[in-house]
Order: sequence, then C-alpha cells, then structure tokens
Amino acid sequence: MRIAIIGGGATGALAAVHLARRLAGRAEAILLVEPSETVGRGLAYSTTDSRHLLNVRVSNMSAFPEEPQHLHDWLRRQGGQPCPTPFCFISRGRYGDYLSDLAQEVLASGAVRHVRDVCVDIVERRDGATLRLGSGATIEADHVVLATGNDAKPAVNGFPAEQPWTPGSLDGLSPEAPILVIGTGLTMVDMALSLDRRGHRGPIVAVSRRGLLPSAHRSTAPRAIGADEIPFGTDLSKLLAWLRGFSAGLAAEGVDWRSAVDALRPHTQRLWREMTLEQKRRFLRHARVYWDVHRHRMAPEIEQALARLMRDGRLTVIAGRILAVRRDADRLRVQIAPRGATDRQESIFARVIDCTGLADDPLKSSNPLLCALFARGALRPDALGIGLDVAETYRIVGAGGARSQRIRAIGPLARAAFWECIAIPDIRVQCSEIAEAMAEAARDEAKEPAF
Repeated sequence: MRIAIIGGGATGALAAVHLARRLAGRAEAILLVEPSETVGRGLAYSTTDSRHLLNVRVSNMSAFPEEPQHLHDWLRRQGGQPCPTPFCFISRGRYGDYLSDLAQEVLASGAVRHVRDVCVDIVERRDGATLRLGSGATIEADHVVLATGNDAKPAVNGFPAEQPWTPGSLDGLSPEAPILVIGTGLTMVDMALSLDRRGHRGPIVAVSRRGLLPSAHRSTAPRAIGADEIPFGTDLSKLLAWLRGFSAGLAAEGVDWRSAVDALRPHTQRLWREMTLEQKRRFLRHARVYWDVHRHRMAPEIEQALARLMRDGRLTVIAGRILAVRRDADRLRVQIAPRGATDRQESIFARVIDCTGLADDPLKSSNPLLCALFARGALRPDALGIGLDVAETYRIVGAGGARSQRIRAIGPLARAAFWECIAIPDIRVQCSEIAEAMAEAARDEAKEPAF
C-alpha cells in the first residue's frame, strides 16, 4: 500500500506520524508531499515570538489522544522547566518544535519519505491515484490524504490590507505609526503583542462587527455530559436556551461557565452535523461569534498583556464595520461606521492588517491542487460555501455527489463537514481515524487472493 499525504504543516505531520505508527511494516510507502524544507510547523507554529502562546493547555495538546501526557513528557525531556504543570500554555513556536521533532523521527526511520515538491493535481482511478507535481514528476498512490491546512485569504472586500503572517507585513513601520487591525479575535491578539514586542508605541485600533474579545482560560474542574442530555436536532434557539440553562445550573453549584462549554466539546461535531442547512446558516450569521469568544479562549498570561495595552491606551477596540479604505500617498484613509452610531468617522493609518480569520470561500482558493480538482468536478464546495464537501468518512465529494474511494480530506479543509476540526485536539483524532481506516484497508488487501 502506498499512501500520499499532501501538506507538511501540523495536520500533514500528525497524519504522517499516526500512519507510521499504525502501519509499521505494512505500508510500502508513506509519502509526505511538501515543498518546504521544514515539516510540522506550517503557518500556525512557525512564529518565533515567544509571546504567541497556544490557546489550548498542554494537557490537551498531545499528538496522541490516548497519551495525554506525551507533550508534557517531551517538554520535561528537553530540560529546564518550561511547563511546570499540564495546565500551562507554551509558546506556539515551542509546540512547533514538538511537532517537527515527531516528524523528524518518522522521516529519519524511513517510515515516511519527504517529497519536496508541490502537488498540482490528482487523477483518481478505480485502482489508485496519480499525483502530478509542480516539477513535472508523478507519484502513484493507493490512497491520498489532503492535509494542506489553512488557505491564503483574499483581501477583505478588496481593501488594501496586509495578511498577518506574511513575511515583511510589519516591516518599515515607524514606532509611532497608527495601525488598524480588522478583527478582534485571537489573531488580532497575537498581532498586538507582536507589535508591542517590536517596540511599537503608536495607537492600535481593532475593529469587528461586535467588538468582542476572546475570553480567557481559567483552571476549572472538568465536567462530563452524556449524549442523552443534549437536545440534538432541535431548533437553534432552543439549543442555545438549553446551553444557557445548563451553564446556569453549573453556576448555581459554583462551577465556572467554561466547564459547560468544555463539556459540550465531545459532542459539537454531532450537533453540527444534525443541524439543518438553514440552522447552520443561522448559526453562522447570529451565533458563531459568541461561540468563538467562549470556545476559543486565550491563555491567562495573554489576557493580562492585552489588558495592559488597553489600560495604557495603546489598543482600542471598536464595534463597527469598515466602509472604505483609500490610499493617500503613503497613508490609508479609513471610514469606520461604529455599531449603533449614525455618524461615520474617518481616521488615518499607516497600515491595515486583516485578522478576520480563515478564508471562507473554497472556490476562491489559490491552492493549485484544489483549483484543478474543482475544475474537473472531482471536488465541490459544501452547501454553505465555507469549505469542501466531505463525507463522514473524510472522503471528498465530487460535483455529481459521488464519494471518492481514494482521496480523503482532514483538518481545516473539512471544517464545513465537522465544524470543530481545526484545532489540534480534533485533528489528532482525525489522523488516528484515518490511520485506522488505512490499517483496515491494508488488512482487506492482504486477504485478496493473488492471481
């Protein structure tokens, strides 16, 4: 059996590690197709800023769901005391070291081979798939795992905005230059801290429709909730009322609301999949931002650093929307409509940075592989237009509705199907399930008679 993994960021590296573990000695080849020299870091964990902390505690970030202590034990072996307890939050760069180390182990052992190239197309056949690479070479595989992670995002409404992690996006700034950040989520928080680390002292203005900041983590007692207690498939308003009631019940016992949200996590994919299309649309339009600020939280240390910037008047958060951005010589004139106000305000900024999150429209992808699959009808967007159409078994779905027999998609590519699948605790489960599916396929192939 030959398995090809497309993408060598966090998702691809975890897939490679799980496949190597599960298929030890039973796979003819596991090929990781990634043009970068480094495997395992991707966009999220390439940062060198030590202030960029994980937004999930160490105890939930092991690469292996069945070994919750794996990351903590790895940190101990590195020497020093970077993380005294499993509740602590390490830097994203440090976590990148962890993933890279795991990837290097399977690469060095020969269990996985790194193909430094870009995959530009996949042609599926009944008996396998042919990968076409940017170099002109081809690879034959029995199964393919798409793990390309987050896609590049187009400009916000055509505004001249910088992408936060693009090299040089903060270069050439005067320390006093006014900066506008679109979005008030975790990416904005990282950007504000990066500017502070660089010695920036000018005003930073962050704008989002509701002006909500991520909540912060607290050390809370875990609570469990059974599936029979959750009103799956009910109307969205009734579901939210149930969640508020559940949280209020815990609060009456002196339990933090975070325990209610965390207790729901094992069930969120089922909740999403059992919603009707219209319920999903309503959730995205009205409830998504409130879920995000309660579900995707920041480390307590980050909360303190952000509060200092706001207390010192260096960071201002505005609820509103951007109406227009006009370039005026080396400056940007921006019209902002504050939420609930009738007047517009115009301000001048040296730079606008887009921190609004992931790209939503898969048909606008700049990934040549996805473009080729869409063009040939081997792939289609989901009904909401926020991701790929992916079946429960991770198999991609073509334009005619047929499920692929050879190609699966995991990680951020599959978020339209599973919603909660872009964080490591979810991705590692997907990788484990993919590895088990490949092991089952290998067993089935071994039973087939040879002719």
